[in-house]
Amino acid sequence: MRLCVLALMAALAASGSATPAARAEEKVKKQGFAIVFDFFCPGNEEYGKKLANAVRMRLARHKELDVVDRLTTGDLSEPLPADTGSAKVAKMMADKLAVNIAVYGTVTRTGQAVRLELCGVDLRPAAKKKVWKKTLQDNTHRPEAVLSKAAVEAVTGLAEWVPPEYGDETEPKTFGKPLNVNGNFDAPGHAGWQEPDRVASFIERGPGGRGKILRVRTDLERWPYINYIRAIRMGKASPKNPPRIGRDTSMGGLAGFEGVHFKSDWIQATPGQRYWLMADFTRPGAKVFLKGFQKTEFALDGLPEGVMARMGITPEQFTKMPEARRKKLIAKAAKDEPKLFLRECYRWYLNCRGKGGQWNHLAAPVPPRGGLPDGVELLQIQVYSYWPPGEYKFDNVYLYKDPRQKAPLAEEKARTPNYGKTSDIVEKETAEKEKRKKKDQDKRRRTPSK
Repeated sequence: MRLCVLALMAALAASGSATPAARAEEKVKKQGFAIVFDFFCPGNEEYGKKLANAVRMRLARHKELDVVDRLTTGDLSEPLPADTGSAKVAKMMADKLAVNIAVYGTVTRTGQAVRLELCGVDLRPAAKKKVWKKTLQDNTHRPEAVLSKAAVEAVTGLAEWVPPEYGDETEPKTFGKPLNVNGNFDAPGHAGWQEPDRVASFIERGPGGRGKILRVRTDLERWPYINYIRAIRMGKASPKNPPRIGRDTSMGGLAGFEGVHFKSDWIQATPGQRYWLMADFTRPGAKVFLKGFQKTEFALDGLPEGVMARMGITPEQFTKMPEARRKKLIAKAAKDEPKLFLRECYRWYLNCRGKGGQWNHLAAPVPPRGGLPDGVELLQIQVYSYWPPGEYKFDNVYLYKDPRQKAPLAEEKARTPNYGKTSDIVEKETAEKEKRKKKDQDKRRRTPSK
């Protein structure tokens, strides 16, 4: 034991032997330099690497830590089992790796059950425990997510952020007036909703005690249905005289591609507001979206096909017009039908999970945390049914203001660092970041220890 402590003290001294300028730079940028060794996994080496990388990637989300990447870790060391001596690990950290946090261990997997003997060495001066061990177990369908979260909490000593989940908040017992019209579908006609196409969507009498309901079919031939909806947009077909479309339950059918959207009328949005969205439904395989829209000049760069049909022109004729004429037609259409030129800028959905063959009820707050973002001008509920192919039924689809909210709430920004960036920008920034990180790690490894 005394030898172990002496080795750790020596390693700690070595970890602080960089030049004053380098130490100052590290203090400003990072609080620690970490390596997660591939876990030793008897009989399943690849799973040990997989679980270690899940821990590695989650730990790297902590910006105060600089974590050695998977490929570099593999080049520097073989998997380290939990019975590796902490003194040996500390010596590797100081002499070879230029890190002050190391994580290693042994993982065993029996069927769905996973057990991880996790070990850590922390040579930072402020570390409360220089050497620690912890046994983690999980037998769910997501062991990598569950164990990596627990492992990172063991390393940092802090609770990990968790995303909002259904059931975080109990449904209020009372609400005010619903913001959408005819959420129970009982009003005459299709008030508050688009007109049902009477091929995939129907508003009809429901079972006893239900009044009217929305029924949706997704077990339809795809192209005949798409052509029918396009013909409605073009004024060449009407739901009052629907065609007969065949049944298709394959992946090539309507359920396997577009599915069926059924949309509410527009609802005025209030930035900073929090809402509750709810629905009754009869089977899993659907989502009830709340989407936000805004006016934008970027949308005014063309005409929807249906608008051109009402103007009596074809897309080919439109493209051959002089630019000034096209802009004039676009401006007129935007003035006459402004809501055709909105752009989606927000979305959230209620995931219809439940038992088939019976009515289920779900309700959840929107946004799950914080208030509606600035810039959202209009809201729309979209009932979306898709896979598995078949018949879906809905009732009591409502949107309410959160009765518990007392004042406007600030938006809770997306946590993903690349939110809103296109893939080419992300790839470029990632490559540059990895290049700088590799250069810094090489520099620290070349710095001689005293």
